[in-house]
Amino acid sequence: MDSFRKTRAAAGYAARNASAMPARVRAAALLEQLADWERAADTGIGQQAAVDPGLLHSLVIAVRNVAGTDWLDAMADDPDVAAFTAIPAAASAPSAGRIDEMCSRVLWARFSPAGTSARTGTRDGAQAVRHP
Repeated sequence: MDSFRKTRAAAGYAARNASAMPARVRAAALLEQLADWERAADTGIGQQAAVDPGLLHSLVIAVRNVAGTDWLDAMADDPDVAAFTAIPAAASAPSAGRIDEMCSRVLWARFSPAGTSARTGTRDGAQAVRHP
């Protein structure tokens, strides 16, 4: 289960620590989706994505649902959020590794613990942060 380990870690944190129960439920569903993809093929998600670009599209949609469209809109000027929201419009999908990086950065920015914030002031009072 090494594929999408960064996204898995960030989603796991959100599933345990998001302040809103709907976000926790969506993050838990994302973790289940990642686990299902891993179990479905011996090759793992990265190799499946090379054959089925719809898989990565599904992942991006799931991460968008966890982060929340209102939050993504409010954070549109953040470079990581902008890169993430531009994925569907890209002429070709980024590599699975790059998508893992972008998805995890968005989730960490949305759900990182208070006190590590690099910037604040979103519409809903959520904090955006950079996570390593």
